[in-house]
Amino acid sequence: MFKLTTFAAVHPRELESALRGLHFRPVKGGYEWSIDGHIFRIQPFGPKGEHQEAYGYRIHFDGLIDGGLYLFEMSMAGFKPTIQAVEFDMIHPEKTQAVWISDFLRRPSLEPGGMRGIFSKGKVGIICLPDHSVNIQLRIKGKASKLPVLLREIESVRSELQPEDFNLFSYGEGVAG
Repeated sequence: MFKLTTFAAVHPRELESALRGLHFRPVKGGYEWSIDGHIFRIQPFGPKGEHQEAYGYRIHFDGLIDGGLYLFEMSMAGFKPTIQAVEFDMIHPEKTQAVWISDFLRRPSLEPGGMRGIFSKGKVGIICLPDHSVNIQLRIKGKASKLPVLLREIESVRSELQPEDFNLFSYGEGVAG
């Protein structure tokens, strides 16, 4: 699931009113839009005073990047949010933290970090967590970046790291011969 950390100059109450017109429904801790088993959730975080310069929002979505981008543009673009981070949590129940780490240590495209279980590939950080998951993250420092570029960069690293289940005996089935 993708997770975006953004800040926008819109109070959560104003955002809620705008999102209702887009068929978002209030859920515990935020607002959600769902269809066909996919979700797009916006969760306010941090202080929610009346006269702040910006308010924090975490946006979670699964499914295709283009669908997430469309819903982000539809729901948040009018408030001119600044994106601070883009993350993806990759979960594989059969792989422990130790297995992830040993797998990543064998990959020349990944650089080990200063602590065990932390790696990087270019600007993308990769963290092996004890709950059978890997967090892939891109933190934005200072300059504005385009969300599609950031999401595709995370997706590129995710597709490289995603374990492929390969069944030797099913290979070639369905191929006309």
